Amino acid sequence: MFDNRPETKEVTVHLYSPHAGQMLLHDCAARYRVMSCGRRFGKTLACANEVSKFALEHPGTLSMWVAPVYRQTQIAFRLMARSLRGVLASEPNKSELRLELINESAVEFRSTERFDNLRGDGIHFLVMDEAARVAQEAWEAALRPALSDTNGRAIFISTPLGRNWFYRLFLRGLDETQDVYRSFTFPTWANPYIGRADIEEARRTLPVDVFRQEYEAEFLEESAGVFRTVDACTYGELQEPVPGRPYKLSWDPAKHADFSVLMILDMEERHVVAFERFSGVDYVAQAQRVRNLSELYNNASVIMDCTGVGDPLLDMVRSLGIHATGYTFTNQTKANLIENLTVELEHERITFPNIPVLVEELKSFEYHLTPSGNYIYSAPDNLHDDCVMALALLAWSVKEGASIPFLVSRTAPVPEHHITLVPQRHAIVDDYLQSRQTAVEQFLKDVSGHRRIQF
Repeated sequence: MFDNRPETKEVTVHLYSPHAGQMLLHDCAARYRVMSCGRRFGKTLACANEVSKFALEHPGTLSMWVAPVYRQTQIAFRLMARSLRGVLASEPNKSELRLELINESAVEFRSTERFDNLRGDGIHFLVMDEAARVAQEAWEAALRPALSDTNGRAIFISTPLGRNWFYRLFLRGLDETQDVYRSFTFPTWANPYIGRADIEEARRTLPVDVFRQEYEAEFLEESAGVFRTVDACTYGELQEPVPGRPYKLSWDPAKHADFSVLMILDMEERHVVAFERFSGVDYVAQAQRVRNLSELYNNASVIMDCTGVGDPLLDMVRSLGIHATGYTFTNQTKANLIENLTVELEHERITFPNIPVLVEELKSFEYHLTPSGNYIYSAPDNLHDDCVMALALLAWSVKEGASIPFLVSRTAPVPEHHITLVPQRHAIVDDYLQSRQTAVEQFLKDVSGHRRIQF
């Protein structure tokens, strides 16, 4: 009697060597595993191996990897296509993002942008990538029912995003009276291959809340105050100008609805030394105030909001002979401005006197997290943020290195003690910064040599 069954052979697939944090996931037997992860923990690699193992050990099953946007699914598709190339029944389907294995299992990679398209065949194993950014309805209306037919399993992986439905799912896994869900928190440093110096650099340079969410994998309130170190940064007094010292002036202009604010920062001490706030003043008179204050503080250069009516005002200020830079506000550029100020204040690198309206605005300023994961920064309803924005513009000037501390005279030699205020030349790797420094050095040689400079 002959055996007509096709010859079979055993195939060995070598997966990866997980670190200790990833092993906690692999050792967990819960049907639903929820992972709140810091950036670069290694969640994608860990889950790619989970899917691969399941698909290989369970012939004829469908596994699915979903993510909020198509591009994220491509990352996992490419990773698994390389890892499983020895056990694929056909070439990876790059148009449909589908892998077919020699045991008749399949793995599909889909976006949840149009989650109604996910309805269909039952799913045996599901990975939801960046789950906090997936619509709750995609899980409840499309994906959860697809697991019911097969008694399928799922892993939810994400960096937190406020306290939305993913947070509530995470809480289920903390309940030790049940064993269906199990939750894990893996901060970035749970990955031993991420350098500690890189993490500490992120801690120093990112706003505290951003670091807590993106690196510590902490669920934050969806709205809260922004500036936490206002009292620590509040000391000293307003000051008269010091000859030869570099200053920067910020102007947040307004005419009727809000207040205009002028603020001067001592660029050496990084301390606010002058402050004016007013309303109901026409723009020509405001520009003259800017000029007077700039001249008083050693011809301080100006950074100003040039959104809307600000553009003509920028031209007006420049026509008065003032060196001025404009900053246009959008949701993104405002976020950049506020997050930079947050970092400066958290590290107490900018200080200011106890100006009640400034302190009050800083303490009441807040953020809201949108469903799409963007931060919206603003003053509470019926309050103002003019002082906050003026201070944020000054902090941006510090970040950009917008002030070069030297004086220019068209009529008289520059005193020797002013020349010594300029930092000595240092080797700089950046070619652009090196060229700027070289130009400043040559300029100072011309000035100190009492040559006539043409403007």
